Amino acid sequence: MGRARIMTLRWILLSLTVVVCNVHAENILFLQTLPSKSHHIWNRQIFERLYENGHNLTILSFEKETSVPGKTFLVMEGFYEKLMAAFADSAGDFSSYEHAFSNIMGVYEFYKVASDILEQEDVIKRLLEYPRTFRFDLIIHDFTMGQFLLGFLQHFNNPPLVSISPYNIPSYTQYLADIPLYTTYLPHPASDFGSKMSFMERVKNTLYWWFDMLYRQQVYMPQEQQRMKRVFEGANLTHVKLLERRSELVLVNSDPALDFYQLLPPNVVQVGGLHIKRAEEMPTMMSQFIARANKGVVLFSFGTNVQSEMLGPEVNRQLLELFRSMPDYGFIWKHANADGLVMPPNVLMTSWVPQSAILSNSRTKLLVSHGGLLSLQEAAWNGVPVIGVPFFADQFSNVRRIELAGIGIGIPSTKLNADTLKEAMDKILSDGSYRARGKELSYLFRTQPEPPLERAIFWIEKVIANKGLRYLRSPTRSMAPYQVYGLDMVAVVLLIALGYYLIFKRHSKPAAGETKPKSE
Repeated sequence: MGRARIMTLRWILLSLTVVVCNVHAENILFLQTLPSKSHHIWNRQIFERLYENGHNLTILSFEKETSVPGKTFLVMEGFYEKLMAAFADSAGDFSSYEHAFSNIMGVYEFYKVASDILEQEDVIKRLLEYPRTFRFDLIIHDFTMGQFLLGFLQHFNNPPLVSISPYNIPSYTQYLADIPLYTTYLPHPASDFGSKMSFMERVKNTLYWWFDMLYRQQVYMPQEQQRMKRVFEGANLTHVKLLERRSELVLVNSDPALDFYQLLPPNVVQVGGLHIKRAEEMPTMMSQFIARANKGVVLFSFGTNVQSEMLGPEVNRQLLELFRSMPDYGFIWKHANADGLVMPPNVLMTSWVPQSAILSNSRTKLLVSHGGLLSLQEAAWNGVPVIGVPFFADQFSNVRRIELAGIGIGIPSTKLNADTLKEAMDKILSDGSYRARGKELSYLFRTQPEPPLERAIFWIEKVIANKGLRYLRSPTRSMAPYQVYGLDMVAVVLLIALGYYLIFKRHSKPAAGETKPKSE
């Protein structure tokens, strides 16, 4: 028995040695690019889980975070304030964004201004000071914007690239992977169309897609290319359009239960809602407020980039009077209250809300939202009906989806007032079908083979382990567009046909001096 125990212990020690030798603390550079708290919440779920799995992370961040061994934050403090100051003149007027072409240009202008500020940040210079021999095993890039940061691929000797976006499936994802685009049934994010479009809607939708592609590739991306040359001081850098096509894996914040049908290749993985099950505590005062509400609570929150204060004093006054007139409901209103409004007992005004915790409470009856994707996903996950008030970017398409799903109503931002909101609230709160359909959608969203965060981490770590996912790469990466669409074959066939036509025409002409036979 003693000899058997010794042998057993040896096998255990040998097994532990093998396991330890195969555990590698990979170095990951995580490039966040969009200064949005909601994007940070989504991205944070990924980098925190990677850290828990033993990876070393260097993270470009707009939020204050404390560095610890194995997790280094390069924080750009005050970035959001700088960006909002740059948009001070237009931030209060959202009416132009209701037109798709203006919306598309506005989004890229936002990206441009944000990148203008980003390239000047000291943390970019600090990252450039890392030795070129420093080994990063992976770069994760939020490809929503900030494409010039892809210069770090070559700067750090071309590690594998994983591209991610909390921004659903951006219209330009097709440049990172071989995604077929069918403008006849896939609405552009700036539109409010459904997948079943009339003839004129298909025409408009196609124009929106083509305008977006041309504007990005001919206006925005050349700006990013010049910016990359300035930051990395290299004239021989690979063009930024080609760098983004190196994406081994693309993680998108979408889910078939919530989003329009779209064909996706195997290296584009849907991980919609990976942020939802994050731990979030609710203050005791807020819990007590929810418990006191006779018929439940309504959450009024416009996220981080749109503030209720932007609606203007008159609309805010009307909304407050509306809430006061509905004492059976409690209203949790995300609002800084710079105007010093006096709150009635059934209104809790606060500058910050634990939105996920509130929506998961069974006494929450309705969400009034700006149409931000993460907010709508949290509402759908918990089966809470929504009133959507879209302002810009993809919010119009997001709100249209909740209307088509039968779980909400949309109100244009320019038409939001006490009357329009009261009409929408009365309809949803009195009609049980909205909540019933919300529960059905919640079931479809929740029932997945594995949690979306686990799916995201699985594929990221597979990229690290295999130093890429070459077997998932599309052949189109090494093909010219004319080859992809067979234009060279069409050209050859046309040339052959033209040659036969010219030969036939030449030989069918009568010879000189010949006359055509007269008809009898």
